[in-house]
Amino acid sequence: MTDQTRESESFARPTVVALVQINSALSWTRQRRKRTMDHAQPAAAGEKAHDKYQGTNNYSIFPYSVGLLQSYAQQHLANPGAFVFREHVFKRAPVEDIVDKLMGVDVVGFSAYVWNINISLAVAQRLKARAPDTLIVFGGPQVPDCPDTFLREHPFIDLVCHGEGEVAFAAILDHTLDRDWSQVPSVSYVRPSGEWVMHERAPRVQDLESIPSPYLTGVFDSIIANHPDDKWIMLWETNRGCPFHCTYCDWGSAVGGKVYKFEMARLQAELDWFAAHKGEFIFCCDANFGMLPRDIDIVEYAGKVKSKTGYPSALSVQNTKNATDRSYQVQKRLSDHRMNAGVTLSMQTLDRTTLKNIRRDNISSESFQELQRRYTRDRIDTYTDVILGLPGETYETFKAGVSKIIDDGQHNRIMFYNLSI
Repeated sequence: MTDQTRESESFARPTVVALVQINSALSWTRQRRKRTMDHAQPAAAGEKAHDKYQGTNNYSIFPYSVGLLQSYAQQHLANPGAFVFREHVFKRAPVEDIVDKLMGVDVVGFSAYVWNINISLAVAQRLKARAPDTLIVFGGPQVPDCPDTFLREHPFIDLVCHGEGEVAFAAILDHTLDRDWSQVPSVSYVRPSGEWVMHERAPRVQDLESIPSPYLTGVFDSIIANHPDDKWIMLWETNRGCPFHCTYCDWGSAVGGKVYKFEMARLQAELDWFAAHKGEFIFCCDANFGMLPRDIDIVEYAGKVKSKTGYPSALSVQNTKNATDRSYQVQKRLSDHRMNAGVTLSMQTLDRTTLKNIRRDNISSESFQELQRRYTRDRIDTYTDVILGLPGETYETFKAGVSKIIDDGQHNRIMFYNLSI
């Protein structure tokens, strides 16, 4: 199809956009929710039955990342009326079934991470074979920082986005008809001549309120209406960014970056929305919850909403790496509201050489022991993350580290993860 043909067609019909974020096969949410319900205190008199773990067969995860892309685009596109967004693809299904759903779409954006990259690539490849004019865009942490090889190995991908996707994807949509990407930031692609092009990244979004909430703007309303039997797991951000530099981590590609905050009024409205739609489990995507003084206020508001409505049953947060008294207070109040899935006291390794290699500073042994003492006193379960195979670690240092963690009071659970590249 020529550019002239595309432009003439644009007067006849709007550009159809579909967004794909396949999350439903993730197991961590099921495991964490089960731990929440298994370790919760006995249900109080009159407490609703859904607070007890009853299985997770019909739980679905909102496609939050692509919901943000849509909500931002609908507010910032030069001509938003020229675009129609289809319902997001968010459930795992046979590849051909997903491709069938995407037929007739002009632009398809995929949010890719380790748990969905293979099925996303398979869908994109078959879609391109059946509908060659479909513009296929990939974003998310799975896109390499230097994607030359990635693009050449997957020629069915037209563009990849780096870092935060909202600004870049809206700019892509604005240039869908002319397919002139020269002014689009944060993208890479291969020209027809075979030349690889990588554009400078857009600055991080500092005013997060410029990104409308997909929950509050109705982006997910059709999903809820079309899946009435599903129970929902909410992905949620209260801030973006991580000030730490752990080399094994790539939290939202904002590692070592300034933390920017969403406004409290928005967060409270989203908590109200979650409760109104009977969202049982909130997974908070912040890298260091408890780092900011207002995080205690957020927990208190969530507890207030739960006491009034019965929802959410659980709010899972990732503790700030350097545990503080505020982090303890956050977890204590989550426990008081019967909303926590256990407290993470992550160490990853105790070997000094390895900690230097991965640019990480752990909390002191004394602080770890004190926190374990407090949580044990309060009957709050903890677990400690350890990564197997970090650079510099040996069998002897690993064994000594695990023994030290146990000696320091971790008698509930140690979670072992393999370092993967």
